[in-house]
Amino acid sequence: MLWRALKHIEKGCYVDVGAQHPIIDSVSKAFYERGWRGIHIEPVPAYAQMLRQDRPDETVLEIALSDSEGILELNVIPETGLSTAVAAYAQQHHATRGFDHQCLQVTSTTLNAALAPWAGKEIHWLKIDAEGLEGQILKGWDSTTLRPWIIVIEATIPGSSETDHAAWEPLLDTAGYQFAYFDGLNRFYLAPEHTELAAAFAAPPNVFDDIHLTANSSLCLDVFNQGEARTAQAEARAAQAEARAAQAEARAAQAEAYIRNLINSRSWRITRPLRQSTAMAQRIKTVFRLGKQPSSKALGNWPTSAPPPISGGISTAARLSPRAARLYAALKQAISTGGKP
Repeated sequence: MLWRALKHIEKGCYVDVGAQHPIIDSVSKAFYERGWRGIHIEPVPAYAQMLRQDRPDETVLEIALSDSEGILELNVIPETGLSTAVAAYAQQHHATRGFDHQCLQVTSTTLNAALAPWAGKEIHWLKIDAEGLEGQILKGWDSTTLRPWIIVIEATIPGSSETDHAAWEPLLDTAGYQFAYFDGLNRFYLAPEHTELAAAFAAPPNVFDDIHLTANSSLCLDVFNQGEARTAQAEARAAQAEARAAQAEARAAQAEAYIRNLINSRSWRITRPLRQSTAMAQRIKTVFRLGKQPSSKALGNWPTSAPPPISGGISTAARLSPRAARLYAALKQAISTGGKP
């Protein structure tokens, strides 16, 4: 809504009270990227530091605002925009949402004092998001010296849709500001000097505004994080599958190497006749059990003559173990007698 009303302004100026994160849900980010510059007032140290890093050419005031100067106790709820000086709100967030908070003593001043160096400068928009201190901040504002074109104020009780603007809206009425729009969370007010901007607030954001949500929008963060989690799970499963495949390949390679070494070993070559004898004996035994005389077909490729000597002049039988030698002799006897006892 702000951009719709002010997009015709080149290199404008803004004041963001309760600026919080420089990117996520930042009201000023789109303006900053288009050449605007402004002042950020952020009492939470972590967010103030982020703002300095992301916006080195802007002013960041690490202070709280109220209706007087002094020290204010801030209940910091880390990594949220819910930090508040209202203890009851901090306790409510803990009870309903489980958010813990840390108490921090921060310097407090008035809006008028904080912006004194910019007195008389054209401020195009002022946003106030102070989690319950909006009224006190407006009390510390001198509307005669600081007159933003548009003032945007969070107008609901933190964590609720219940509005609370009735307590502080009369301060704006007294300054001549006119209510223009309520988006469900914030109320927009126009300075009487710039009522020409009222037309920009006649309709809510729509297709003609050419709105594009980025991954940094809180509306998209949950979906984005869910997608990231699913991607991480898929990558983990793929890594596990690759590891299992690598283990299987390693085991197969080990088995192949073992078999290759076994076949090429001396003991495997020496015991080859024994393996052949055992196989042939089993075949002959089967034939005899059927009451038939072994034929050349039954004997297969088994030689009926003595096997040739192995290189080195040592006969096959001589190189067999005693048991294998007896089996070998019995086999030769069976072949020579035609299977008769």
